[in-house]
Amino acid sequence: DRLASKMITKEKPEAKHHPAFPFQVDDADHCETPIRAYRDLEPVLDRIAKSLGKSRCSLRIYDPYYCDGGVKVKLASMGFSNVINENVDFYEDISNDRVPKYDILVTNPPYSGVHMERLLSFVCTREQKPSLLLLPHFVYTKEYYERSIQQQNAPESRFFDFLIPSDRYTYIPPAWVDETKGSKALLRGKAKTAPFPSIWYCHANNNMLPSKWLEDTFGPSGSIRPKHPSKLRYANCSNHIPNDFKGEFDITKKRPNPRARKRAAKKRKGMV
Repeated sequence: DRLASKMITKEKPEAKHHPAFPFQVDDADHCETPIRAYRDLEPVLDRIAKSLGKSRCSLRIYDPYYCDGGVKVKLASMGFSNVINENVDFYEDISNDRVPKYDILVTNPPYSGVHMERLLSFVCTREQKPSLLLLPHFVYTKEYYERSIQQQNAPESRFFDFLIPSDRYTYIPPAWVDETKGSKALLRGKAKTAPFPSIWYCHANNNMLPSKWLEDTFGPSGSIRPKHPSKLRYANCSNHIPNDFKGEFDITKKRPNPRARKRAAKKRKGMV
């Protein structure tokens, strides 16, 4: 009986159910956006809703990338209950002209493959619609970023504004993600992951998000407004992104000294 008891305690827990997706997935892509990131956006979402004559519950928010359905729950807890986030193939919907009607696109896309490139192409060909994209810090240094913006013949500084958190957002993989296929953090026994610094890439016309309103709310471009509860930093161009969130291939990024790099690497090791 003792031996049987020991065998039972050592038995692996039952595998968690992996949902079926109508598109190819990479478990490493599946991480839910933290509610902190959405709360940081509250004043922006309220501003856009007001400009459209809508309330929080009537603002139609579209997140085309389905993960675990958490975006609906988190935004609903803030009063934004009209959220479109379904387990469907976003790219197939584009091809078949089935993209749902929405007021604003808010998403944190998969980082693998060409997902970010395809998302930027979609957003930049629908410039009349506002979008808030939570993307890795390096995206603005990529060739596909410049190419997407050039579709509208608009300089970077006029298409996206940036809202940068005070420190890295951390992401939570769903319980069903296989630790051997998902984030490396899972193999290290971590419940959360933060492989890259991520920032909000914000697009809206000047009537919805005027530069003056952004500066009044988050402080002058390139600085921080300490009294703002979210501690978001505002940048109206990539040159004004704070150094700690600049992409590694940004030639304006100042390199920390070896001791500072060692401290940063140690901190990242605890997060990734």
